[in-house]
Amino acid sequence: MFVFIFSFVVVLSLLTSKAVLSLNHQELPSALIAAIRQDFLQYRENYPSTWTDSKAHRVFFVDLNSDRVKEAILYPAGGLMCNNRSCEIFIYTKFGNKYKKISAHLGGSRNEPSIGILKTSNQGWYDLATRFFDYETRTEKWSRVSYGSRGYTDSPLVIVPNPRTILEYSSGVETDLKKFLPN
Repeated sequence: MFVFIFSFVVVLSLLTSKAVLSLNHQELPSALIAAIRQDFLQYRENYPSTWTDSKAHRVFFVDLNSDRVKEAILYPAGGLMCNNRSCEIFIYTKFGNKYKKISAHLGGSRNEPSIGILKTSNQGWYDLATRFFDYETRTEKWSRVSYGSRGYTDSPLVIVPNPRTILEYSSGVETDLKKFLPN
């Protein structure tokens, strides 16, 4: 009996570790791809010669409103959605069979691409934290972003301590936009 339980635990741990390892290579849902395509085509049309750095993008899946459906957070780390300090972050939620963008002009650090999930919430949606560089102290700090009537948008600067949950760039699903945006 002991051998059976031990074997089961070993197999289960191998399956679990494989699932974690394959997380960065999962396919994005086709409905999410369609929503991203719709949003990003405007960037491509406005800046056709500079659309190059698409492999740097990451998508994180996390439930932001406790409805047991994970939202998708697209974090570019280069290319058109970025300036020399920050990149625009896109957040999508699932409505029926489609995804809808629920963020606008939300920026995150280009140097340290990551996003924090805070324990506080607004209108049933968890607050987020994005990194920014404080030129006065010459350090990276976190700023709270709350959900409002227009979704997640840049809000007045509120500095928060390091979030307990941080979605690091390396843990996101690698996303190459060239694969699903037309030439």
